[in-house]
Amino acid sequence: MRIPGTNAHLTYCLNVHPGGTLAEAERAIFAHAPKVFAEFSRLTGVKGPYGLGIWLSAKAAEELAGSEGTRALRERLARAGFYALTFNGFPYGRFHGTRVKEKVYRPDWAEPDRLHFTMHLLSILADLLPSEGKGTISTLPVTFRPWADGERVEFAAERLGEAAGELDWVGSSMGSEITLALEPEPGCYLERTDDVTRFFENQLLPRGCELLREEDDLDTGAAEAIIRRHIGVCLDTVHTGVMGEDPKEAVQQYAAASIRVAKVQLGAALRVQVGPDGPPEALRAFQDEVYLHQTVVATPDGRELYFNDLPEPLGMDAPPQGEWRVHFHVPLAWPGEGGIGTTASQVDEAFLAAALAAGCEHFESEIYTLDVFPAARDSREAILAQDLAWLWQRFQAIRQ
Repeated sequence: MRIPGTNAHLTYCLNVHPGGTLAEAERAIFAHAPKVFAEFSRLTGVKGPYGLGIWLSAKAAEELAGSEGTRALRERLARAGFYALTFNGFPYGRFHGTRVKEKVYRPDWAEPDRLHFTMHLLSILADLLPSEGKGTISTLPVTFRPWADGERVEFAAERLGEAAGELDWVGSSMGSEITLALEPEPGCYLERTDDVTRFFENQLLPRGCELLREEDDLDTGAAEAIIRRHIGVCLDTVHTGVMGEDPKEAVQQYAAASIRVAKVQLGAALRVQVGPDGPPEALRAFQDEVYLHQTVVATPDGRELYFNDLPEPLGMDAPPQGEWRVHFHVPLAWPGEGGIGTTASQVDEAFLAAALAAGCEHFESEIYTLDVFPAARDSREAILAQDLAWLWQRFQAIRQ
């Protein structure tokens, strides 16, 4: 839904619901989302239409792309009081009920299937958007860090440049504007804000501009303008929380580097103070066999220790002392329990105002881990609605 007094919208990401097939994706849209927004409306009094943060797997996207199904889907969305706003183009395959872990990073941007999948999403979103609408597609941050050799990153930069050219062509031909938003994440080639700014300056702009000059006969200035217009960032507050970054400062750093913050994903990471007695017992319940829960430990002597998954530090004979920040998407409205806190305090009015001032128009609650969230006390739909209401209250406070 549109945030009053702005051009920005607030929604939630439907990757919290199963969506491995087109039928599952449609159930997420037409069975689950109406329950979420009905409860949100009850809590806030806010009526639709409601924008959606849609997730389609590669299988579902291929089934839908290029068919008359997109036009029918747009009509069904309108009748249900919804409109397409943004796509999550990060998970490629099945994302629930099976081991995901490192597989979520495959294919990466060095592999042709990632570009192919993203172009399917582009064609679908372009058909679903209203006339002269703006859309975003969030995507993985180049590759998983252990795979990031120089050749792989170079290939990825070229494919992102190719994607920017396609995004520009579609936008020009259909009167819409769609931005691909790289999403920095712990353990990936792009983890922190500094990583993104270096990637833009050292790889994406040089390689992407070279490709666009050769293929589209553009000068360097025009090629750079296309890349900066159509390749931006998805700032995820869970990820900044794990990496110890202030999201407000990250927004300002991107703005100073002329990197577009196209989308903000909103949630909280786990934050736990661990002393000589070790981590609280309640933290063990946050281990699961589905997702990676990268963990950063800020030690008392000023070091940062990185672990690829939560079981690694929990399994140590002497777990490190300090502040543990764990990549587990938990609701912003959840206060924590059992000695476990969260990074929710970073998602405050000052940060949201800074993101709005930087021109971000797509804000999306993302809590895809609800199926494995051990502290859940309400239904999935109720938790999602409560978090949207929590965020809505803070956006309203900005306007007062």
